Amino acid sequence: MDSAAMGELVMAGFQKLGFIQFTGIEGVEFDAGRNVVRMAPRAEHLNHNGDLHAAVLFGLAETAAMGASVSGIVDLMGETFIVARDGRIEYRARAKGDAGPYLATSEVSGEILHQVRADIAARTPIELEVPVNITDNTGKSVAAAAFTAVIRPRRA
Repeated sequence: MDSAAMGELVMAGFQKLGFIQFTGIEGVEFDAGRNVVRMAPRAEHLNHNGDLHAAVLFGLAETAAMGASVSGIVDLMGETFIVARDGRIEYRARAKGDAGPYLATSEVSGEILHQVRADIAARTPIELEVPVNITDNTGKSVAAAAFTAVIRPRRA
């Protein structure tokens, strides 16, 4: 199965989640080590200043990060349990409601993916930091984030 088809499967799984439905997050690009998701703000996503609510930005970033964390191991997901352990975000600029859609881009290196695959094969627990950058429709960075993806062998 190619990366595009895998990406569609991953996003189809994400689309079943209530938060993803509420935010309207969509997949843009999915490849080994890379996940890009998009969100066009609606009125219910905005705060009192007309900006994208901080919690929604955080959720957008987490969605991109977790997609990137599984991007090189989709074929091994039946053997693993994956969850975000923690996350942090730096809000760099206003995320004005009319400056969308917003893109969240997350990437991990091929070297890291290779190690993750080896650790899964060895049934070694993994904690992987996954970075994210969120940009507005001009390409301006409005937030940077990082999440720890915990990948453990699935219990029998």
